[in-house]
Amino acid sequence: MKLYCALCGRPMDQAAVLIGSHPVGPKCAQRAGLMALAKRKSGLVLPAMRWKIVKVQYPQTADLFDGVSA
Repeated sequence: MKLYCALCGRPMDQAAVLIGSHPVGPKCAQRAGLMALAKRKSGLVLPAMRWKIVKVQYPQTADLFDGVSA
């Protein structure tokens, strides 16, 4: 599921701030001054829960055919 910024509509990987249930991207949140409001935890502007994106390292195909010679 792809997230889209509630302010500009751009696709994003992770939301920086939630306005109610609407995600806002990090650049839009900084430009609109929502980061400071989210740190105060007042009203409907909340900091989004950030998670670390783990990219899986896939083994090379040459390792799969180790004993095979051309």
